Amino acid sequence: QAPRPFGINLFGRVVLRVVLSAMANPADWGSIKEVLNAPLISVSWDSSWISVFVMWLLLPFNLIQGVVAGLVGRLFVCISIGCCCCTGGCCSTMGSVLAGRPLYMAFNWWRYIFAGLTALLANGKSRLSLFMWEWAAFGKERYWWHGEGVWMWSYADCDKVLKSEQSRKPAFGAIRAAIPDLFPTNLLIFLSNAGDNSEWGAIRKAVHHHFLDHGCGKSYQTRVKELPTKIAADWSSPKLKDLSDLTLVQKTVCKCVFYMCFGKWLEEADALIMIGWRTNASMWILPRLIHRFLFNIGIGKIKTLREKTVGIVEKYELQEAFVSMNGSLDARWQRKPVVTLCDEIMFGIGFAGIGGTCAA
Repeated sequence: QAPRPFGINLFGRVVLRVVLSAMANPADWGSIKEVLNAPLISVSWDSSWISVFVMWLLLPFNLIQGVVAGLVGRLFVCISIGCCCCTGGCCSTMGSVLAGRPLYMAFNWWRYIFAGLTALLANGKSRLSLFMWEWAAFGKERYWWHGEGVWMWSYADCDKVLKSEQSRKPAFGAIRAAIPDLFPTNLLIFLSNAGDNSEWGAIRKAVHHHFLDHGCGKSYQTRVKELPTKIAADWSSPKLKDLSDLTLVQKTVCKCVFYMCFGKWLEEADALIMIGWRTNASMWILPRLIHRFLFNIGIGKIKTLREKTVGIVEKYELQEAFVSMNGSLDARWQRKPVVTLCDEIMFGIGFAGIGGTCAA
């Protein structure tokens, strides 16, 4: 019998892998691809494809204005909140926000984005240095404007806000978050913490119960004590110069964080995937307008990362932990399908647990 064409064999293997994966998942698990490719939410007119098209057409003008404003503090303040003659009016990003970010005011964001990028580069690519430069540009007062909102710098003010009830929305760094493709729609940091019986509080308690205090058969304190043995098995002859190997260090962080949460030690290939939560960090600080200006290349990378991260959960057969957690929530806050909850929790673990630790 003649062998089947390679293409047919390959297609058959792909179909078989998909079928077997679906059969291995709980009935109410769902598809991460459907979650990632759901309709976009809260896309402002100044981030529409029409706006992006005109932004490209007028690139030289936007670039000149943005570069100058990103180097001259007074001009940056002007395009942020307006000048003395039109404070908060049609010629500033604050005016655009107050007007609901309409298309006819999109030019404010075109130049503001280039100004922000210029200021970031001029301050050594450090976001902290950027924020300090902006604060100085606004006269080192109690508040200053960044993105779509008011920022503050003093410990007393920040501490007061952090200890208070906060009415939140999908935003990151005072910029409207691109959901559901870049960020999960109901990410924990997007949920308001107002009241004693909030969704935010319920999710936090469930995460502690199912993945830290009692999850995976052991408390996370016990798993933390086992980390030195796990690391020693991977890193048998540690040397000080090994710490200069970023990939090695980041893989170790990924394995430790995953083991602490789930009691599973990642294989090398899976750890390399999880490193993406650090190496793609710059993608999350960019608003949808920039992502579209760059043809959504960055968003494509993040969608692939989120899909592969859920794939790792499925590979190590950890779905039931998320099914159990989802079932423990009030009916108002249960996710349908359950893979939505998995994506939200894994985003937090990857973004803060892995990305944040690697950055530190």
